[in-house]
Amino acid sequence: MTEAQTPHHDTLTAHLFRHEAGKMTATLTKHFGFRNVQIAEDIVQETMIAALQHWQRGVPANPTAWLYRVAKNKALDYVRRKQHFTSMQGEITYLTEQDLEDDQSRALEEVFTTKTIEDSTLQMLFACCHPALSEEMQITLALKTLCGLSVQEIANAFLTGKDTIEKRLYRAKERVRESNIAVEFPRESELPSRMNAVLQMIYLLFNEGYNSSHPDLLIRHDVCDEAQRLCRFLTEHPLTNSPSTNALFALMLFQSSRFDARLKESGELVILSKQHASLWNGTKIAEGTRFLAASAQGEEISRYHLEAGIAAHYALAPSFEAIDWREIEKLYSVLLALAPSPIAQLNRVIVRSYLYGEERALQELSALEAALGKVYLYHATRGEFLKRSGNAASARESFERAQKLTQSAIEQGYFRQRIQELS
Repeated sequence: MTEAQTPHHDTLTAHLFRHEAGKMTATLTKHFGFRNVQIAEDIVQETMIAALQHWQRGVPANPTAWLYRVAKNKALDYVRRKQHFTSMQGEITYLTEQDLEDDQSRALEEVFTTKTIEDSTLQMLFACCHPALSEEMQITLALKTLCGLSVQEIANAFLTGKDTIEKRLYRAKERVRESNIAVEFPRESELPSRMNAVLQMIYLLFNEGYNSSHPDLLIRHDVCDEAQRLCRFLTEHPLTNSPSTNALFALMLFQSSRFDARLKESGELVILSKQHASLWNGTKIAEGTRFLAASAQGEEISRYHLEAGIAAHYALAPSFEAIDWREIEKLYSVLLALAPSPIAQLNRVIVRSYLYGEERALQELSALEAALGKVYLYHATRGEFLKRSGNAASARESFERAQKLTQSAIEQGYFRQRIQELS
């Protein structure tokens, strides 16, 4: 394969790992059986390590094809060196006894076709969300196996510790082996119960990208792209193209439409009131509007409908001053009745501050301290309210607390700037 000039190989490998690792893992897991998911993960990990080593001498002209070829060869090597291959044969979907090596090679060639990869990805989504697994196990396993998130990233998404996630992953894989879960599309009657966990997993994945736990990256575009890719798959399949699926996709499109406005070229954070609508992605807003309209078919309403409706108000307003806070407050009230959470309560308090003033907002905010006192967003919000009400000293204390609680260097820089302004 010819070599070509490309970006730094470490950066490119990380990018491809995010975009291709889940596809390769899903496809190989379909091939070897879900109980052998660790084998698939190991092969993908070895492939990425090989890329890091070999690409130092030059990145292939088609790096994605290189990854799939190496993954296929490593899978073949694994099968050849396993003495107990016969006992595994029933679990390996495509292999037969005749002309074993030729069949293996041909089977693995077929595995990495575009349609097979897409089908395997959807099947793996639902396998991870099998009812034999608890909902926490389902989402954790999918985020790790299919989406390539690290244990620490998953811990951040669940607001829990790394040890807890490691134990949960171990128990989930044990349950997969005990229950003999297959990588296949569920029966139509099983879809509703499985879809909730699938959508929740994609929602958490997008949130990790939208407000990243990575100390140096506020927005992880690759993670958001992966979440949108998976959700688009669901909208394109007739059995999973539900109102909630369309609503979730609309939500992600509206949110990602404002990415370019959230950060200055220098990397500094830009809050909503200072963002320029001219930097918003009109194509994504238009597409989000279409999917939000599609989500209105039927009587189903979910948290994704309400959050997409809220995001639409922000994205479609021509300026910050034109935002319809009254309608957004109504949507948050319905959301809290349907899916109560401290973060949603915090967001409604922020909205209500524009309707009823900072003093009332501060009173409502204080009721959330028990639930959110260790979350930087609580103190950042309190600091903004205090600053707007003219209490500079207390505002500075709140921003200092928020600065200590966030792991993001970009957000720390923003709070440092706010503290300096108030000094």
